[in-house]
Amino acid sequence: MAYELGAAERARDLAQSALEMFRALDNKGGQGNVLRLLSAARLEQGEPQEALGYARQAVDIAVNHRNTMWEGYWLLTLGRAQQATGHAEDALASYQRAAVLQRRLGDRSREARAWQGAGEAYQQLERFDEAADFHRGAAATHRDLDDDWQLALALDGLAGALDAAGRANEARTHWSEALTLTADYEDPRAADLHTRISRALEQA
Repeated sequence: MAYELGAAERARDLAQSALEMFRALDNKGGQGNVLRLLSAARLEQGEPQEALGYARQAVDIAVNHRNTMWEGYWLLTLGRAQQATGHAEDALASYQRAAVLQRRLGDRSREARAWQGAGEAYQQLERFDEAADFHRGAAATHRDLDDDWQLALALDGLAGALDAAGRANEARTHWSEALTLTADYEDPRAADLHTRISRALEQA
């Protein structure tokens, strides 16, 4: 909960304590999920290498236990850490593997989040048309699921890819919708996204 509210430092401290407890109990699922949270918190605090290490540990647990549900979810975190450390090709492979697993599991939301990650990785590789296609697919699914937060993230990614491809008019349309979707959120992470989208619209 602390991480979801934007309190990354508090989340890290709580997660570290939880990790020690789950290790003492030999609870592998608990360990992996806490490692996922630690990776996300470290990434938000500007420590990508540490985030990458935690994410790899989580995915290793899933693979070693042949648990595709864990693996499909924790690969999303690994992909973000790989992107942050400049390994976009590796991130793309993680997101694609996650999407395949989530489709088998029937989790449309997490599958769309994997597409969103793939779009970000393609954008990092400056393959903007492919990035836009993945962002667009993610946005369509989140819209269908009535998930406004994930839809806003997907639209922001889509707008960024289109803007980078020289399609500023289309980008403004998607940023405008994302701006509206994020207006009512009050947590720090949402406020930062709202501000960034506002600035992007001014510059587009």
